[in-house]
Amino acid sequence: MISKNVLAKGQIVIPKTIRDLMGINVGDEMIIDVENEKIVLSKKQNVVDVFLEVCKRSPGKISMREIKKELESRYEGD
Repeated sequence: MISKNVLAKGQIVIPKTIRDLMGINVGDEMIIDVENEKIVLSKKQNVVDVFLEVCKRSPGKISMREIKKELESRYEGD
């Protein structure tokens, strides 16, 4: 566990070791959410990465309906 102080403008620096582990780069979009009284920070995947992930997960053919459903579930509210 790593402890960081909140800066004057409410900012928190993500340590380099965690950025490297998660593949977070300058300009990446991050998703901030609250779950069970905890702040959850995750890297937003681009559509192509999600598409490839869904295709790899499927053992055979995958329908456009399944791909669309997956994308909508990840990007609802955007």
